Amino acid sequence: MRRLRWVLGPVLVGLLLAAGCGDDDAPVDDGSRPDSNEDTGADADAPGPDADADADAPEPDADADADAPEPDADADDADADADAPEPDADADAPGPDADADAPPEADGGFDGYVEVHFGTTATPPAEVLRVGTGGIVLRGVVLAPDRTIAPGEVYVGGDGNIACVAADCGGTPGASTATLVETHGVISPGLIDAHNHLAYNFLPEWVPEPPRLFRNRYEWADDPQYEAHILPYAAHRSAGTHYCPAAKWGELRSLLHGTTTVQGQSYQQACVNWGVRNADHYHGLGYDHMRTTIASVRDITDAEAADYVAAFSAPTNPTTRLAVHMTEGYDGSGVLEEFDSFAGRDPRPNRHAGTSLLIPPTSLLIHCLTMTPAQIEEARAARASIVWSPSSNWVLYGRTAPIEEFLATEGLTVAIAPDWTPSGEDEMLSEMRFGWLYGRAEGIEALTPERLWRMATVEAATAVGLEARIGRLAVGYAGDVVVFGRRGPDPYAAVLDSRAADVRLVLIGGRGMYGDAGLQAATAWNPYCEPFDACGAPKYVCVRESPTATDRRNETLSDIRTQLYNILEGIGYPPEEQYHRGDELLELVDCTR
Repeated sequence: MRRLRWVLGPVLVGLLLAAGCGDDDAPVDDGSRPDSNEDTGADADAPGPDADADADAPEPDADADADAPEPDADADDADADADAPEPDADADAPGPDADADAPPEADGGFDGYVEVHFGTTATPPAEVLRVGTGGIVLRGVVLAPDRTIAPGEVYVGGDGNIACVAADCGGTPGASTATLVETHGVISPGLIDAHNHLAYNFLPEWVPEPPRLFRNRYEWADDPQYEAHILPYAAHRSAGTHYCPAAKWGELRSLLHGTTTVQGQSYQQACVNWGVRNADHYHGLGYDHMRTTIASVRDITDAEAADYVAAFSAPTNPTTRLAVHMTEGYDGSGVLEEFDSFAGRDPRPNRHAGTSLLIPPTSLLIHCLTMTPAQIEEARAARASIVWSPSSNWVLYGRTAPIEEFLATEGLTVAIAPDWTPSGEDEMLSEMRFGWLYGRAEGIEALTPERLWRMATVEAATAVGLEARIGRLAVGYAGDVVVFGRRGPDPYAAVLDSRAADVRLVLIGGRGMYGDAGLQAATAWNPYCEPFDACGAPKYVCVRESPTATDRRNETLSDIRTQLYNILEGIGYPPEEQYHRGDELLELVDCTR
């Protein structure tokens, strides 16, 4: 992230060197990629500025375009990409720190992000050994749930599900006639982004002027500079004219970096039912099982709590996950009372006192910067899941959640996710590297590359309630598979060390959605997939379903980009929406890192 690297990076370099990060066996921070494709430019068809970000997001537009599709009408499912309203004030709620004018200070010894590499190398190009029918067999280093298989094979059958994970899948019915690819890479389940405000991810990083930290999410959400930053999208965020291209751009950014499922597409509009799985809805793995709310959990009323409880115990299609922002901050605005309120211990009237919403295993608790040991144990006992977003936390608050305590709590599910580009890393791979670097600087031994990979796969699948179908390379699971074209002593580090240029192939339900240009003929989902330049590495990406597809699934990558450029610039919009900010469009791949 540009802000972290510019403001805080030099301090961290010294910190890491003092901690021993210059050891020969440690990842190196030399500003270059060993044996990688040279990072020379952004998307070939659309150069633009590098950026990243800091924040959380705005409320659904009450005055959406009249002809735009309406969002899903669940009253509680407010835009998960929305600015959280300030919770109700209360005389008993603790106030801010005594020195309200003093800027918050960063907590702990970690002082930001610098670029890091793990000493892995790019491998030879993948080879198509056989073009067949009835699925695809991938050969390489396989990251199975309980072991690494090297060499190994993964066979995804013609039905889009995994039919074999073994050293040799040749004996599995259908495998001998399927397409066979020697990947020369690491084969992983697709990454799962357990929390993102995806439709904001065409916006660059928000940097307040002067640069400053905040105590909680309600402070920055009310900042006029932040409101101005997101205005080109927020003015019509629930309208299809803005939401659809923005959401699809966010999905494409995820896809290009090996992510196959995301949580954060809160508006149920059919335009996003096309590519990356949406954990909120349109995931293709059963009924829509998740509800979300962006508002403060301290504002949940008696009636709303009763509605949630009824949904959790519904005899058919029960809600199995409720995603909420929890204690995103460390002081003020009642943020420290949020956990107890959610757990039914809020003494204020009409705040479901005595009715805990920590109902196993439904709670998806996002951020959790401030939790006591007793609260952590209560979350574990309720089989809650926690989503850690360290980069966004650090940019906004100068601190992050007690991740060492979370990871030390046996039975507590912990996922990692970047939050969004206005304050977090651009995508999952960068967020995983940020998490590793934070752990290295803070001496958190549990934050190994393998654990971070698990937080982005198997644990993230549990967090979003889809653990029975995704997050593992196992027979019967959906064929959401990613091949990373790097190798090293630690295959999990090879995953973390990958960029979009290294993502060799992405399958979603067995369909090739992104990959090396040399694999397109054998793996691409359809004949309409397009060429894409990933920092000098020739790729293909599948955006258009067909020229005659409905629900905007006939759009090309260029179509989507043009719509977003026009929104930022104001082309075709009224005088009050002439922003002249087209050059701020955040490209899908950052080739400077």
